[in-house]
Amino acid sequence: MKIKSILLTAMLLFAFQLSAQWSSNEVLNNIEAPQNYTTLELAQMDRNLSTFTNLVFLSGLAPSMLMTDDHTLLIPTNEAFKEMSVDDFLHLTNPKNRADLVRFVTYHFLPNKVMKLNFEDSQVIDTQGDEEITVSVDEPFGITYIGSGKIIKSDIEAKNGVIHVVNSVIKPTEDVIFN
Repeated sequence: MKIKSILLTAMLLFAFQLSAQWSSNEVLNNIEAPQNYTTLELAQMDRNLSTFTNLVFLSGLAPSMLMTDDHTLLIPTNEAFKEMSVDDFLHLTNPKNRADLVRFVTYHFLPNKVMKLNFEDSQVIDTQGDEEITVSVDEPFGITYIGSGKIIKSDIEAKNGVIHVVNSVIKPTEDVIFN
């Protein structure tokens, strides 16, 4: 009887994990006319992107993002934030470290509209300061990585730019936030 109970529990956990993984790949799917909303408004409409949108508002950058035209947002899923240590997340959300949070959010923001096909292999995205974010494109498979984040949903056109959903937080090659 115990074995059946353990097997049933394991199967339920596995099924739950599969459904959770599936939902993270279904971000921004059921929004009609996304071009009628700003990038940040679209991100707010999907609960799978709530961690990043909360960080944008906490950083104080939301008003600027809402008013900036033709930009690109690289939005990590909530699942992507599970890779971040609790200490690093607490550091970012501590009001004393607002400058670090602003810098973190800007790693996910490009000041121009870039569609997925416009990213090039070995491209380097300059950030404010000495950091760089690398881009790699695996053309045969159509996979694009920004930093360590793989674009899992691309080219979601909004009123003021484009969104690419990524499966990891974007960090520069030299991580100065937490040093």
